[in-house]
Amino acid sequence: MGGKGRVVVTGLGLATPLGLGLEENWEKALAGASGITALRLPGAGASPVQAVGAITEDWKRIADAYPEEAAAEGERRTLFALWAARCALEDAGALGAAARNDGWGVALAAGLGIVRLEDIRRWMSAEGRFDTVRFGREYGAVHAESIIRHPSDRAAALIARRFGLGGPNCTVTSACASATQAIGIAYRAIRRGDADLMVAGGADSMINPVGLVFFVLLQAAATAAVPPQELCRPFDRRRSGLVMGEGAGVAVLEAEAHARKRGARIYAEMSGYGSSMDAYQVTAPHPEGWGAERAMRAALLDGGMDPSGIDYINAHGTGTKLNDAVETHAIKRVFGEWAPRIAISSSKSLIGHLMAAAGGPEFVYTVLTVQRDAIHPTINLSRPDPRCDLDYVPQTGRRRTVRAAISNSFGFGGQNASILAVKYGGAGGRG
Repeated sequence: MGGKGRVVVTGLGLATPLGLGLEENWEKALAGASGITALRLPGAGASPVQAVGAITEDWKRIADAYPEEAAAEGERRTLFALWAARCALEDAGALGAAARNDGWGVALAAGLGIVRLEDIRRWMSAEGRFDTVRFGREYGAVHAESIIRHPSDRAAALIARRFGLGGPNCTVTSACASATQAIGIAYRAIRRGDADLMVAGGADSMINPVGLVFFVLLQAAATAAVPPQELCRPFDRRRSGLVMGEGAGVAVLEAEAHARKRGARIYAEMSGYGSSMDAYQVTAPHPEGWGAERAMRAALLDGGMDPSGIDYINAHGTGTKLNDAVETHAIKRVFGEWAPRIAISSSKSLIGHLMAAAGGPEFVYTVLTVQRDAIHPTINLSRPDPRCDLDYVPQTGRRRTVRAAISNSFGFGGQNASILAVKYGGAGGRG
């Protein structure tokens, strides 16, 4: 195994509302394109939520690529995960390397399964009781996306089976911090020597009536009557809430020695991870941002990085009133006088909030930022909130040298996670 050496990123894969290809995603992100469109569910006209970051036209490409799984599984997040994992492994030059490799594993985030109302109503008796006997006989009629058929660990298991990944395998379900925590777990598994290579990231889809109404009831969803592509407004004083998205983001993490031995191309080094819990309130961050601050400080400490070494932060940046102001405050506490010199942007302004998967695409974009010295903008930011007074790269992307970057994910329940990516400088040290 790789031992306690350096961990590098050798492959990236995406399925987002901006597209299915890595370069397509990146070009659109740099251009400030929006993947948020009008909600198309049946009866959408009566919904208070009118915009989502959905994968629509590209869905057929994913289903056609996995006809067996599409027929047998049918669940969107599972197929998103398979697509992104395959793309990442192919990008890393590691696809089909072995029938089974016990040194290669999976750490994947996935949201909670869907409790579909029709899967309850279908088996209710006239007296209002659930008919367990008939349900048992007709189990095959349960919808493919129901939690009854697809627990959260289904995608990680299928990725391992399909691509011969016999090493460590885990699923993380901890709200919006899930994918970043999964990537952190994969990083630590390699550092410990438990694996040589890990497929890590997240996949999720909650664009369904139950998923949407949940965030409406929490008063966290954006419901303003504006064009869909303008609705997600992180750090803007007109922001009204998050916009739901769906998709997947996966990275191949690898022990540096292992990657160099097989001649892999290296995007960047992952050198730090921090995680924390607010221990405050389930549906709101600590008003002082203590949990977010601890996660960022822990990532810096783990990577041996001084705060002045950070040039970019991919913010959690949900577009909710509480999160954006608290995240800004936490960044100021961690980085002090250096904070105004850091470029910060929110990927959610482009693709929406992918919930458990959110940190996956955001880490991919962060790695590309470090490798290519280019930063995608935070779109729809034209009237900054006075409480959010840092450099959020509004409207237009930017070119600048990025030595190191942090990707933040802060979730419901008080979960916080931050990961540190640095420019790769070869065997002799960091760039």
